[in-house]
Amino acid sequence: MKVVRYIVFLLLFALPLHAAETIVVGEIVNEATGEAIPNVNIHFRGTKVGTTSDENGNYALRVDLQEKAQLVFSAVGYYTQRFDIVPGAMAGLQVSMREKAAALTEIVVAPNENPALLLLRQVRAHRQDNDRTLHPENSFTVERQQTLYVSEIRKRQLRRALWRSLQAGMIVQEDSSYIMPLYRETQSFRISGEQMTPANDQRTQALILSTTDYSSLIGGEGNLNFYQNSLSIMNHAFLSPLAGSGHLYYRYYLDDDSCTIHFRTRNPFYATFNGEMVIDTTTFALRSIKAYVPAEVAVNYVNTLHVSQVLAPDGSIAEEHVSAVLDFAVQGEKAGTIFPTLLLTTSLKNPNVAVVYANDSMVATVRDTTLAATTDSAFATLDSLPLMRLAKWTATIVTTGYIPTGTFLDIGHIEEILQVNSHEGVHIGLPFRTNEKLSKVVSLEASVGYGIKDRSPKGMGRISVNLPTNRRNILQLEYNDRYVWSEVDDFDRLLRENSMGWGNMDFTAYAFEALHRDSLYVNTAMRQRQLQLHWFADWTPNLETHAYIRAGWQEGYAYQSLSAIARLSWGERKYDGYFMRRYAYSTRYPVLYLSLEGGHWNSGLYGHVRVMLTQHAQLGMGGTLNYALQAGAIFGKAPTAMLWQADANQGYAYDPYRFTFLHGRQIMADKYVSLQTEWNGQGILFNLIPGIRWLHLRELVEGKIAYGYLTYPPAGTKNHQLYAEVGVGIGNILRVCDLYSVWSLSPSIQWGIRFRIHLGL
Repeated sequence: MKVVRYIVFLLLFALPLHAAETIVVGEIVNEATGEAIPNVNIHFRGTKVGTTSDENGNYALRVDLQEKAQLVFSAVGYYTQRFDIVPGAMAGLQVSMREKAAALTEIVVAPNENPALLLLRQVRAHRQDNDRTLHPENSFTVERQQTLYVSEIRKRQLRRALWRSLQAGMIVQEDSSYIMPLYRETQSFRISGEQMTPANDQRTQALILSTTDYSSLIGGEGNLNFYQNSLSIMNHAFLSPLAGSGHLYYRYYLDDDSCTIHFRTRNPFYATFNGEMVIDTTTFALRSIKAYVPAEVAVNYVNTLHVSQVLAPDGSIAEEHVSAVLDFAVQGEKAGTIFPTLLLTTSLKNPNVAVVYANDSMVATVRDTTLAATTDSAFATLDSLPLMRLAKWTATIVTTGYIPTGTFLDIGHIEEILQVNSHEGVHIGLPFRTNEKLSKVVSLEASVGYGIKDRSPKGMGRISVNLPTNRRNILQLEYNDRYVWSEVDDFDRLLRENSMGWGNMDFTAYAFEALHRDSLYVNTAMRQRQLQLHWFADWTPNLETHAYIRAGWQEGYAYQSLSAIARLSWGERKYDGYFMRRYAYSTRYPVLYLSLEGGHWNSGLYGHVRVMLTQHAQLGMGGTLNYALQAGAIFGKAPTAMLWQADANQGYAYDPYRFTFLHGRQIMADKYVSLQTEWNGQGILFNLIPGIRWLHLRELVEGKIAYGYLTYPPAGTKNHQLYAEVGVGIGNILRVCDLYSVWSLSPSIQWGIRFRIHLGL
């Protein structure tokens, strides 16, 4: 009967069979018992073409084969089976899989104790021996491939000729939606301990989007370490099932006569996983893990997240796959979706390790032939779709702040187009910038503006040159005539390296500047005319420097200055666009900044030394902690505008790096220290409340303190100045808004409600 069933199945499944197509169907059973084996991973070796067996052990594969290929059957607890398949075959293949013998040595199970917890205790006890990050001398090389796909593109949204030409290279889902690769990059990396450094040049196939367009979607670069208490994926901390506190958030089950531990989250709204892991009961080392994030987890836009990892006997990565489905539409029924869904995959493979463990099922079922020459014309057509052109144009504006026009000349930085301040009333500008279509080595940027209130024209001009060196080296010459915030300097801007807004003002604070409370202390801006030479250089993957030479005039005096800023990070991921850099904050280490400045003004010489430590720290189930600690000293008698000033914020918008109840120039100092902190609980409390947890709210706590000492205080003021505030809030309201209740503790008690528009995962 089974033979007859296979023949019928083959005939039905092969009805529209083409000459080059190959079909394999069959059943997978336990060799000893004859029972069906579900969820067996089946794939063609060296490809991502595959499937899994169903609950009855049945499977079916239909694929175009150009040459003989090896079909691999693998499942945890069974020996892997391999069969050679020739092109054009129609095969009915019954596979008998033999179980692996696994003895739980050295594990003594006491009455009423969970044996899975005992085994995990041994794994943590042997971490020193098995965690590869603790043995940097054992380095290894991996090939990393990242691909960004777009899905949920319906047939009706595509021209008929286009989707017909794409069928050869894409999956057609049951709902007639498509999955299309937009971007792929491949690069070799050398992993030594926690360091992951490029081993060769990046090889990119930019089908539609560029690195800058999609970089904000990527949180990490792979190399996940489950021995750590938390893992950073998509800029969010997930609790590892191997964490010491895992028993508080996970339920563990040990397979009978097996070394497989199944884990399930106790609360699916927490950033935790469901899945299984295989433990070597001789060395108590993690051998493989498959995990997925529950659909209810309170992480914005992440619809699905799958992780799989296979480790070699020496602890190095043999294979790792991370797949994330990102859905940016707030939607009800799937059929009503008008926004594309993104699928992001990251794969690491060690070419020196033979892997007998199949890919994660989500990745394995992506039939990806986009590198084939036959699909090149299809992607050229895809790039011309109005939907794709709009997506690329919007992404460029969001990630760069510039508006592309399709020519070699872009509309310049959007913050220069329209501004509102007390000196100019309304500032109208016409900015522009050349792009890589004109030159990849030289960029020209300029802006012409006019203030309605002061009836004064202003402008800026900048020329940037990419120096021909192995590492990033940029030289810029710039002239500016504009109003600048008196609190703003280059060091303060480092707090907002990836921000969009004006100067060092948060976007929300700038957008709602008109809703200020005290017109006498808002817009502490001054007219500045300045000529500047800026040199930016990378010295190592972790060290970059900025050097400035300036000459200018502001607030009634002339000045000349020379300054240098060093930025030291560890294992941080950076994205370089066209004369722009963005930081992914993918490291768990702080970033250190050092600054030296010296100059001359009307009344003499001055010097300024500063240091700052900042970090976006992942606390596992404890959420995230962002902090910035800085201190500095000014030597000599500096003018008022060159003293350190605690950033004031008299608007109703909350700014994480400005002091909520300070007036402009309320704290000016030549010796100072400040600390700004914000804790985001990521729903650790809200996720315990039925009903409320579906809102994906976040707990927020902030604290800020600034102390300054002024050697030459104005008459009637004190040398010592202190400000402190605390606040609590609710974040992620409707995904976009944070609301804070803030109290000023010194020098006087004040209270207020503040808000912030904030998008994020």
